Amino acid sequence: MIHPFLENTSRIIQYVLLWIVYALLQTFVLQGLIALPLWMVLVDGVIHAAVFGVIGILLWSVVKYGNFEALTLYQRLVNSMAMALLSIALWLSVGYGIFYLIFGTELSILFVPLLPIRGLIGLFIYILIIQRFRLSMLQKGQPDETSDTPMLVEEIQQKKELQVEMLERIAVKSGTKIHVVMVPEILYLQADGDYVQIFTAQGKYLKEQTMKYFEEHLPDNQFVRVHRSVIVNVEMISRIELYEKQNQLLTLKNGQQIKTSPGGYKALRMVLNL
Repeated sequence: MIHPFLENTSRIIQYVLLWIVYALLQTFVLQGLIALPLWMVLVDGVIHAAVFGVIGILLWSVVKYGNFEALTLYQRLVNSMAMALLSIALWLSVGYGIFYLIFGTELSILFVPLLPIRGLIGLFIYILIIQRFRLSMLQKGQPDETSDTPMLVEEIQQKKELQVEMLERIAVKSGTKIHVVMVPEILYLQADGDYVQIFTAQGKYLKEQTMKYFEEHLPDNQFVRVHRSVIVNVEMISRIELYEKQNQLLTLKNGQQIKTSPGGYKALRMVLNL
């Protein structure tokens, strides 16, 4: 296993070498297009390589923390185009500015006709940088076999704990009486303010609890939240039919009918393997 410090140092060296190679390549390409001594063209290449190197670090932060996966394809496209234009404009302006400060107007103006070529070069470099960063993030996101084993064990343990916590019965206090409702006997549950109504074939019971609690503690292969305010026992459903354009109507075995939301019906279909 590589020590994190050595790994980071290696990446920094590789990153610096990358921009040194770029500076040399740019010098080789531009030396025949501009009437300047080779050493001046090399200095210009080093300046622009250094500037784009810094911009690349900023782009890495944007790619890493930008959460682009949460955006639509159109939004990602617009953001990528905006970042490309901003990066290239910043690269050219800062690079030319530094060269101007060192060599003055007379020599700097010789690079102006090369702006279109440099713009294309900058776009190409930008695409390579973004793709390389995204590839690096994907590789980091892939779990290592050795580090994955403890995570799997922990996940299995958590699932076991959740299974232990699944409700088998619900105690409901009504006045001086306590009713014990067995989970398989529940038809459905419905939100009622700060309480939840529990409906069974024998009657209904009011429990001071939240819908989220029951959603998490009732068996998810048997109870589905088909609506924001309703959780249904799928074993008590006798019929499903279209009610409106995007809603379904459930008919339970006792004749009770319940409307589902689009999201609730999708969850129900997954449980029923429809």
